Amino acid sequence: MITIRAAHITDTPALTILMHHLGYQATENDVHDRFTHILQHPDYLTLVAVDQDGIVAGMIGLIKSYHYEHNGCYVRIAAMVVKEEFRRLGIGKQLMLAAEQWALQNNANALLLNSGKREERVAAYAFYQSLGYAIKSSGFVKWLDQ
Repeated sequence: MITIRAAHITDTPALTILMHHLGYQATENDVHDRFTHILQHPDYLTLVAVDQDGIVAGMIGLIKSYHYEHNGCYVRIAAMVVKEEFRRLGIGKQLMLAAEQWALQNNANALLLNSGKREERVAAYAFYQSLGYAIKSSGFVKWLDQ
């Protein structure tokens, strides 16, 4: 049995492990600092999937934003991950459906996400497409602090 709930600052150790599963190395202090800022912003929501033993099996990070090119708002999925040992149990789908519910509650007219274009992300692409997501654009980034 999996429960989806809002993440708490006490989930920082689990969120740190999940960031590692996503391929992002960060210390627990880094994640704590980031999550402290996120928790203070009303247009952000972090949900965690917790099993019956209290183990955080996955998370999804959401950001509500406004369109420039359309009326209304959208929700961006900034991070989504399920621990390897919990994959293929429907947890990712539960997290994605919870994101959709939050988006609808916030009157969003779209959900969007970016997924790295790497070999290990092929299964993620298929997963998102199975939930009705279409590949729409390419993403670009320029890091300003390096």
